[in-house]
Amino acid sequence: MKSSQLKIFFLMLLLAAAVPLFADELPAGLQTVADKVEGVFKGPLIRTILVCCLAGCGVAYGFNKDNEKMKRNVIAIGIGIIIVGAATEIVRLIFSASGGGNV
Repeated sequence: MKSSQLKIFFLMLLLAAAVPLFADELPAGLQTVADKVEGVFKGPLIRTILVCCLAGCGVAYGFNKDNEKMKRNVIAIGIGIIIVGAATEIVRLIFSASGGGNV
């Protein structure tokens, strides 16, 4: 497969997976799976891991302040950790702002 065909295939696969998200209510089987996945990311173990990673980013940033490449990587990782940690609230705010109701 060419690269462009692979990108189109991946995009179609993502769109097919996202179709249930636009329904008014998820089917019962998908709702329980969605709750379990959300529970994994909101659990205390994941939050502890993210806090440790964020603290590690702070230490790495402090000790490698002169190294520009390392500083860029640490900042990118830190921003990624913050987004993962706040993903539930970000989605909730987007849905409430768009009039989608409570999530």
